[in-house]
Amino acid sequence: MIDFLKSRFFKNASIYTVSDIINKMVPFILLPVLTRYLSPADYGIISIFAVFTSILGVFISLETHGAISVKFFKISREQLKIYIANVLLIVAITTSIVLLIVIIFHTYITDLLALPTEWVIIGVFVTVLIFFTTINLILWQSEHKPFPLGIYQISESVFNLSLSLVLIVGFGMGWRGRLIATSVAALLFGFLSFTLLFKRNYLNLKLSKPYLKDALNFGVPLLPHALSTWVRTGIDRVFLTMLISTTATGLYTVGFQIASVIMVITTAFNKAYTPFLFEKLKDITLSQKKVLVKYGYLYFLGLLILATGLSITGPYIVDIFLGKEFIESQEYITWFAFGFAFYGMYSMLVNYIFYTQKTIYLSYVTFSIGLLHVGLSYLFITYNGTIGAVQATAIISFITFIAVWWLSNKLYPMPWLYSIRTTK
Repeated sequence: MIDFLKSRFFKNASIYTVSDIINKMVPFILLPVLTRYLSPADYGIISIFAVFTSILGVFISLETHGAISVKFFKISREQLKIYIANVLLIVAITTSIVLLIVIIFHTYITDLLALPTEWVIIGVFVTVLIFFTTINLILWQSEHKPFPLGIYQISESVFNLSLSLVLIVGFGMGWRGRLIATSVAALLFGFLSFTLLFKRNYLNLKLSKPYLKDALNFGVPLLPHALSTWVRTGIDRVFLTMLISTTATGLYTVGFQIASVIMVITTAFNKAYTPFLFEKLKDITLSQKKVLVKYGYLYFLGLLILATGLSITGPYIVDIFLGKEFIESQEYITWFAFGFAFYGMYSMLVNYIFYTQKTIYLSYVTFSIGLLHVGLSYLFITYNGTIGAVQATAIISFITFIAVWWLSNKLYPMPWLYSIRTTK
């Protein structure tokens, strides 16, 4: 245990956790303020914009950024510079295609999502700028540099929320103020990230067909998986907006934000765990596998305990801190809490699949579950209303966890059952 506490993994995980908590605390602390200046309907529009940029991100990135984190440990620095440049070339092409499609179908998209046309167009540019930041953060994570990563994320969050407060509270701009702040933050930090890629000597603008093919071979098979992830976090809000109202979407979003404290912890853990795991899997013994498995079970248990605690305290947080219009959201916290816990477990296990680069099998599983989620969400919302969307999300998170656990053990066997027997 002492060796573990002194390990680079534990130190990095601790720094990631602290920085992510600080990063997420900023919007969480401001939630009581914003819920008094924004209506649930405003929150619904803000949430739908986030859902829209999220789905755009899938088709603009083609999930090629994930290949960078794997290649970081498999190719030389000079090769990596060329690889990243070719990933950016792919993104430049996909952005142009997506922008053209959005312009052609903007009327339909506007009617479907209840977003003004200008924000539909702006969403494309916000998405590609966020991609630059994503690459920059991936490189810091792979380099085991949590300090610059944490400072960068906190700075972006503070800037975003500060500008939001000025525009919403100071100028009374409502949901538009929040979207303007998000867009300006994406613009400034996106350009900053692109500049850092040059300054840190991570770009060599050299066309490489093998690298283009490799990045696409990694990312494209992941598209069904990425779409299923979007379905998990986005389809409920689209259905709520279509079937009920943007107000229902706003209440759903506030409950989601409160329970997302669990996601803060799981995201921080994964940032430290992914490069740690990829390094370990290069040359790992059976005894080392058993150690990883035992810590994995402890992680699962910790998440379930955390979800239980949040489900007890969450409703009181809503009652004490949020505006009266948002009281209904307290009903959703328990479902969200356990949904996030199971998703955190999945996030740890899916790394084994990424390491094997056999992502097509992951897409088969998660896309099938995504289709199930679409049907389940529509059915639950129709019969149970807003809480039905939350219930569907929690159920799907559990199913995804179990399915990916099974798949990861098929592709990269680990002694999960052996560890259970030896602890009895």
